[in-house]
Amino acid sequence: MPLINLFLILLLADTATQSLESRITQFRLRNGLEVIVYVDSSAPVVSTNVFYRVGSYDEQPGSTGLSHMLEHMTFKHTDVYKPGDFDRIVDEAGGQNNGFTSTYYTGYYEDLAKDRWELALRLEAARMARCVFPDSEFATEHGVVSEERRLHDNNPNSVLWEQFEATALLVNPQRNSTIGWPEDVRNFTVTKVRDWYQRYYNPANAVLVVAGDVRPEDVKAKVQKHFGRLKGRPVTRNDFYHAEPKQTGERRITIRKRVTVPTLIIGYHAPGMNDSLYYASEVAASILASGRSSRLYKALVLDSGLATSVWAYTTTERDPGLFQLVVTPKSETLLPRLEHIIYSEIARIQQEPVSERELQRVQNQVLANRIFERDDISGMAYLLATSQIITGSWRGFLEFAQEIQKVTREQVQEFCRQYLTPERRTVGILLPLEGEKQ
Repeated sequence: MPLINLFLILLLADTATQSLESRITQFRLRNGLEVIVYVDSSAPVVSTNVFYRVGSYDEQPGSTGLSHMLEHMTFKHTDVYKPGDFDRIVDEAGGQNNGFTSTYYTGYYEDLAKDRWELALRLEAARMARCVFPDSEFATEHGVVSEERRLHDNNPNSVLWEQFEATALLVNPQRNSTIGWPEDVRNFTVTKVRDWYQRYYNPANAVLVVAGDVRPEDVKAKVQKHFGRLKGRPVTRNDFYHAEPKQTGERRITIRKRVTVPTLIIGYHAPGMNDSLYYASEVAASILASGRSSRLYKALVLDSGLATSVWAYTTTERDPGLFQLVVTPKSETLLPRLEHIIYSEIARIQQEPVSERELQRVQNQVLANRIFERDDISGMAYLLATSQIITGSWRGFLEFAQEIQKVTREQVQEFCRQYLTPERRTVGILLPLEGEKQ
């Protein structure tokens, strides 16, 4: 990338960061609720988000999927609202709402017009402290989640990913799917859900982000009004950062399902966010297989025509995770050649540092993507909430882009040498059923 373009991107990044910080106000209620306000008056809308520090990371064998099951149940019934009220009320106000469960957090949001956003606070305060779980409603929603699990089992790619992660990771809870393992889902009880709710849903275990056309002092008064009387209870979270044993040999699984084309996943153990090579792993993923100008896209798709797609990314949010390469080969017979090319490209980076031009292209791409992510109010609220939970500060996502710019060619090479080795590798292959044409 020409130096003038680099200068403009860096200038834009610095200006955007200064502007963003001036728009943010942060405070904490006496009950422990962390509140972040992001002011953006470009449109008369407000996104209200409540994130809890609970997800599949907190679930042990026998309880996997409970966070997801609870997420479903919190839309059902409080002491004031009846089943369907949450969605109906937001819909009648012309807004949007939803919830989701992830590894480290469970999140809920409402996007409403600026003159109606307080409605979201009322709903979320009720969700936080006043949910009830009648047996009859649990049975109905348990059936819904069980059906989701069945659909998951009937999706070949979902099966591949689930089995791949469980093979690559032996101890860290990231190995468990968010929806939960089938036996655990079958054995959900309303008592387990109630206990999970009582343990994790309270102000001291939550982050509230209000983003949009608001005034910080008005937000503070309304948050205090709706959440101030709720009792906070600090929650101790188990830490599995160093739990995963070192892998000492390649692991390989092959799954056959009714598919028309194969899928190849190659994964390596990757450093967590506290490791000095964490940011180098992100850069290496982009160099190898992010976009048409990446090395493996050229080698596997453009030059050889062996595959129709290839991409790479890391699953690391906090704990050490996986560096993954995903390829769609044109046929099963091409798999050995594909693997050979991939391992050759990795060996090339291990032996020869990437060029400054290649490194700069990737760094600028990451930085530009981070800047453009801030244009959407809902996206900004998500970034602020997740950064607060994962890194302990909403500034975490800003620091990510800054640290990416500091990565050197030598660090990328060192990451590939240290982590992308055969003994750290797990390979997952999805193939058509025996005898079926591709």
